[in-house]
Amino acid sequence: MSDTLRAHLATFDRIRKPGAYAYERVSDHVGGVHGTHIVFGSLVHGDEVGSLPAVLRVIDELNHGTLKFGGRVTFFVGNPEAGLAGVRFLESDLNRVFVDSAADDHEGRRARQLRPILDDADVFIDLHQTIEETSNAFYIFPFGVEGWHWARAIAATPMWVTRSPEASFSAGACCADEYVRLRGKPGITIEVSQRGFGNGGEERAYKAIVDTLAIADAVAAGTTTLAAAAEARPEIAFLQTTHRELFTSDALALRPGLTNFQTVQEGDLLSAPGTPELRAPATGWVLFPKYPPRIDGVYKKPLPGEIYRIIGPLPGHPLDLYNLR
Repeated sequence: MSDTLRAHLATFDRIRKPGAYAYERVSDHVGGVHGTHIVFGSLVHGDEVGSLPAVLRVIDELNHGTLKFGGRVTFFVGNPEAGLAGVRFLESDLNRVFVDSAADDHEGRRARQLRPILDDADVFIDLHQTIEETSNAFYIFPFGVEGWHWARAIAATPMWVTRSPEASFSAGACCADEYVRLRGKPGITIEVSQRGFGNGGEERAYKAIVDTLAIADAVAAGTTTLAAAAEARPEIAFLQTTHRELFTSDALALRPGLTNFQTVQEGDLLSAPGTPELRAPATGWVLFPKYPPRIDGVYKKPLPGEIYRIIGPLPGHPLDLYNLR
């Protein structure tokens, strides 16, 4: 993968449009018709490379005029150094350190380089991939009315794993999309496919980018409103996390083959033979099953915070559940 990624990064460096930002892996396009600024993130996790070909395709089309956008659109490649090393991050998870207290390590410094870009965003779309196979692309971010309108209008996926807008991701940590939401702007994460090139990630990312730009142009031109663009699309299926199994011990291990959106019944055995018993506490779907690599039989550190989640349908519309009507 590193040779392919290295070639894609070289293409990015060759075709990118330098803008006003100090970080070099940024392409900044200004249409000059309206002021809406859309920002797209790729490779915030270094090994989630599948959206990068879509980004390159869009930049090339913008450069040649075969795709037009009247506002400003910025693309950044978050952690290519980790990508070239074939890992999620080098020292700390970039998608947790958009905070003032971030360490002075590779990812902490990168977050400080990216924050000025996110500060300028009217809408931020973060393109991610799952570690294990997934049968569905899905949104995953807290509910908010404007974010809901954008997600529904873009229609990148009919599924959204969401939570209350008052619920932060993790104490002392901040994701890139959460950083934007804290500024009062929509920050949207899309899991487009399983990580790696192929797997449908490029096609879904390309469509999400192009559709986002088209909606922004239409809203700016006054031919529609964001709410009307959303209403023209089918409603999203809202899902919630019903259980998080913490990764509390090196002894824990999942049985082989669990994938995202795999159906499980309450009581199903999820642990590997000879390891502490893990049973599904509820019926639903598995999300983010973890199989960290072992070195001499010991998990490579740091361990993920969770070994798996169970998700299920949200019991009503978020507008009602979170008193937003």
